[in-house]
Amino acid sequence: MKSRPHSVELVLPDTGETEDLGRRLQADLDLRADAVILHVYGEADAYTRPRWRAILDAAVGAATPRGRLVVDVSAIQFIGCRPILDLAERAQQASTGGVRVVMFNPYAGVVDRVIAIAGLSAWLPIYPTLAEALNPPVPVRPVVPTPGSG
Repeated sequence: MKSRPHSVELVLPDTGETEDLGRRLQADLDLRADAVILHVYGEADAYTRPRWRAILDAAVGAATPRGRLVVDVSAIQFIGCRPILDLAERAQQASTGGVRVVMFNPYAGVVDRVIAIAGLSAWLPIYPTLAEALNPPVPVRPVVPTPGSG
């Protein structure tokens, strides 16, 4: 894992997981005033899924008072379809508590396509830069002329 200036070690409840599981999937939290960035490293697959879910739950909990959770998958080596669905489920649950979950992935590819094909883009928007994930661009609304204004 990389050391980051605002990084906090992610402490998970003791689930009796093997040491190998902890090596295969790691994460840390970057606490900001208005967001939490979850940096994920390793593999999120069927084997590491219980740990993945615990990581997501801890991250959503940390993000609740801040209103935004950015999931950084730039250093993840593999993420399966079920972990992506777990993330979408957590995003839906978090939205009821006022937390917006977004993803940061500078490498457009399979993850982006899976999310789009599964119809999850509304729940898991993906941004190519961390700056955009933290401060998403506001969509420009077209100005609709009113009758008689022209």
